[in-house]
Amino acid sequence: MPTVAQVIVDHLHAAGVRTVFGLPGGETVEILEALRQAEIRFVLVHNESSALFMADAHARLTGVPGVCLTTLGPGATNATMGLAHAYLDRAPVLLITAQKPDPLLPDYTHQVVDLQRIFAPITKASYKLGPGNVHRMMDKALELVRADRPGPVHLQISNEDAIQQTSPAPHHAPVQTATPPIVPAAEIHEARGTLAAAKRPIIVAGLGLEPDAPYAALRALAESLNAPVIVTPKAKGALSEDHPLFAGTIGLTRTDPAYAVLNDADCVVAVGFDVVELVLPWQHTAPLIWIAPWENEDPVVPSVLEFVGPLTPVLEQLADGDYTSAPDWGATRVEDFRAATAPGALPQPAANRILPQTVLDGMRRALPAQTFLAVDVGSHKVHSSLDWSARHPNRFHLSNGLSGMSFALPAAIGAALALPDQPAVCLTGDAGLAMVLGELGILAREQLPVICIVLNDGAIDLIRSHQVRVGKPVFGTEFDSPNYAQIAAAFGLPNHRVQSDSELDTALQSALEQGGPCLIEVMLDPSSYPTTPKPA
Repeated sequence: MPTVAQVIVDHLHAAGVRTVFGLPGGETVEILEALRQAEIRFVLVHNESSALFMADAHARLTGVPGVCLTTLGPGATNATMGLAHAYLDRAPVLLITAQKPDPLLPDYTHQVVDLQRIFAPITKASYKLGPGNVHRMMDKALELVRADRPGPVHLQISNEDAIQQTSPAPHHAPVQTATPPIVPAAEIHEARGTLAAAKRPIIVAGLGLEPDAPYAALRALAESLNAPVIVTPKAKGALSEDHPLFAGTIGLTRTDPAYAVLNDADCVVAVGFDVVELVLPWQHTAPLIWIAPWENEDPVVPSVLEFVGPLTPVLEQLADGDYTSAPDWGATRVEDFRAATAPGALPQPAANRILPQTVLDGMRRALPAQTFLAVDVGSHKVHSSLDWSARHPNRFHLSNGLSGMSFALPAAIGAALALPDQPAVCLTGDAGLAMVLGELGILAREQLPVICIVLNDGAIDLIRSHQVRVGKPVFGTEFDSPNYAQIAAAFGLPNHRVQSDSELDTALQSALEQGGPCLIEVMLDPSSYPTTPKPA
């Protein structure tokens, strides 16, 4: 008879899981051994929240739930930030933690905290596993992480229960592709009428585009409507940003430039939209058509029509309509917007320093269009989300709902494991990388094709800029950064420390030619960030 641990792993394997991320403890050795026997890869991390970030990126790129394993007590609680990210960024991730067996409680308290109560606000559910319920709970958890609005599920089990025998897992038949529901013709007719009456329609696309990936249908609808397309950060690349209808990104600040186009619209088609990504509360009063895999709730966005379910059939049917926009709308409006918001002359960088715009320009020239880019939190997140020209869908990842620092390097590692034949790039700040320096060891151990670009400006620049903007002295936001290139060398990683545009170009070209891991430390002048207060 199989053990409970083996049954857990059997369910994961049947769901397509071939990689698990985590940091085990003595209380998880049975599950770890079951993973080994099932030939499921285990990626040993150095921080439990890193495992959640890796699992998120891996899940979004493969369509298979991400899975993490930690010990009880300190290991589980150290995963809280990554779990909160998975909750607010709608990541289909399972977190499996250890726990002491119930017969020891409540008299035994060493390393014991109530994980179900701690995780309740940041998971879709939290279940205890044991011999009597493991089949039912595993089926339920694997369904729940992907159902409706995706999100994390927590599973806890003691080592004592994990070793108990139970009945074998039932045979898992191959998953049959569900027949898409038929969209009511009356509702499609009504939506076409609403769009036909609009003269300035706009499409706002959000994080709910995956896993449906309705990118061709989204482009066809935009072109049929002659509608500008605005995205939230996690949807960058949904329409290639060199397309004449791409009108920018919202969700970074309360004054993102693309709001100028959105505010002119007289009808909004919200596709995979989730206001968790917005800094400015949604206040648009134009008629809104809701198209998403989940219900319009938490919070409710005022709408005139709602389509809940697969995205592609709805978008394709709406594109097959007769629409006439205003002469100054669509590509014309986008062209005017781009001209009005074109960057002016950049300041001269400080000696031996590089401006952030130069960094993005160099990356865009060097990197293939489909390159995966994970961006950390800080001034560079705002800048890259607004100005990075994404050319391929589902290749720009960031922590946006939670906006947790230290995301980028773990996410790039998860991506490299999901897309082993392509380079993955991490763009992080010196403060963000300092939080997860240990994960550089994974790059060295696994020889993953990850290019880690760390922007060294010796500050938590986004907060420092806020201090200056509100007239406060700079305090508690600056620090002395180490030489990150030397740290990379200590891990045995190829590295470059660049102080000029030409040095950056050379470093990027070298990293791409080598094909393995590399760290590029950019000595940054942050003065031209869009979030940096400008002199009066």
